[in-house]
Amino acid sequence: MNRLVVLLPLSAIACATHTEEDATAPQLFDTEAYMEQEVLVRIDDGDDGVARMQLSDQFGLAELEHNETLGVARLLIDDDVRTVKQVIQTLEDDHRVVYAEPNYLAKSAAISNDDYVGYQWHLDQMNVAEAWGSVDGSGVTVAVLDTGVRDGGPDGIANLLDGYDFYYGDSDPTDNDGHGTFVASQIGQRTNNGTGLAGVAPGASILPVKVMSDNGYGDINAISNGVVWSAQQGADVINMSLGSAYSSQTMKQAVDYAASQGAVVVAATGNEFSSRVGYPAAYDSVFGVGATRYDGGRAGYSNYGSGIDFMGPGGDLSRDQNGDGFADGIVGETIEGGQWTYTIWEGTSMASPNVAGVAALVLSVGDFSPDEVYQILASTAQDTGSSGYDTQTGYGIVNAGAAVDLAISMANGGGGGTDGGGSDGGSADSGDTDTGESDSGSTGPDVDGPTISGEDAYVQGRSFQIMWVTDEAADTYVEFEDYGAYGNDELTTNHTLSFNGAIGASYTLTIRSTDAAGNTSESGPWTLSL
Repeated sequence: MNRLVVLLPLSAIACATHTEEDATAPQLFDTEAYMEQEVLVRIDDGDDGVARMQLSDQFGLAELEHNETLGVARLLIDDDVRTVKQVIQTLEDDHRVVYAEPNYLAKSAAISNDDYVGYQWHLDQMNVAEAWGSVDGSGVTVAVLDTGVRDGGPDGIANLLDGYDFYYGDSDPTDNDGHGTFVASQIGQRTNNGTGLAGVAPGASILPVKVMSDNGYGDINAISNGVVWSAQQGADVINMSLGSAYSSQTMKQAVDYAASQGAVVVAATGNEFSSRVGYPAAYDSVFGVGATRYDGGRAGYSNYGSGIDFMGPGGDLSRDQNGDGFADGIVGETIEGGQWTYTIWEGTSMASPNVAGVAALVLSVGDFSPDEVYQILASTAQDTGSSGYDTQTGYGIVNAGAAVDLAISMANGGGGGTDGGGSDGGSADSGDTDTGESDSGSTGPDVDGPTISGEDAYVQGRSFQIMWVTDEAADTYVEFEDYGAYGNDELTTNHTLSFNGAIGASYTLTIRSTDAAGNTSESGPWTLSL
């Protein structure tokens, strides 16, 4: 028998935390994944390493490696009895330890792929052709931290440097997965050669840094080592189309160090349909990049929230908004099944290198600091969300032509003011928003967004349905507190979402719908009792 479940304002009923056991929806932060029997430890021992060796002996840990720049050691637990968390807790009680943490795993930020020879609409969305009238990225080195980069192919990378493999520990960063090669193709593909595709910054040199395995996974230690090494090799831009759900002090040290050395660090926000930006994109010293569809709206899978800075084309394989008969993904050249192919993918993995490529075009104009590059991109971006910075789309879609024009003006002594770009050269963790978001209480719709009405919910057993109506076609999402967003980006006016929950539990959620133009409205927060 169905029974009506009343949606009440947040202040009326307390909410229980929504856990993995309570729902079948996909989650970004569902499992804490890290390298077994490994810990990352920063020890306050000066330069002689004596305290590090004493501590390792005392606690039965074998040193696998030590990054002198970060002062971080990767240690191996010598037995199968103690867990990583137990060892960390013991280490943190020692006065010599600055911090200890797991060697968290990270994954590449791709969604899916399909063999496809398409059109590079993303170059038009970023106004790249206008920038090419002045620069092509020459003189700039872009480090691609990924699964490696494969040389060759019918088109190939124009200027591929010798790199390093920090995952397997050798000097061969050859890509056996395909993800890294695809990412590199977005930046440095040979252009104007009558073959294949065009890269955003075809004159730039690509430094391949393999920090992920051949199946697309890596760990914080390898990635952090790759970041530091890239900066020490003089990389001007570092792209990471990868991410982890967990903040790591080691990773933060690494990206802060790279930025201090003058490198523009760019990373994907992630593809978990979540209102939480992944790491390293969320760090202040990193340019966090979300993904857009063909029409410029935020792709439904693209993570957003505090830490998002810019948008880049990431594609949407579920749509053909330009009517060319093909799915609106991003096309690139890579290997699949050991064979070279042109294929079409979607994801923030694609958006990040597109923004990194635009940063390379800006740096091709002059020797700008990361702060200056950030402000150039922020003040010239195409605002697609609420006016100014917002946590849905940051400052908007990067505009290569306008950014290069401003960079040229600044290099020639002209003004370089911004409309509020982050002064720290990284993620804008706060800004003026107009999305209707609120920390508590019911909120009205965004003035430009769809009107939400008719909110209701029904339960039968562990299954519940949430329903609402919008006055225009819009995406269908709800966002759980401490959980993230779940739904779909099929434009409709009648919205229904189904979940499984725990009997007797209460959940706090916000109803959210985004129209085709990217304008978002929210209703809630509400509490739902089962």
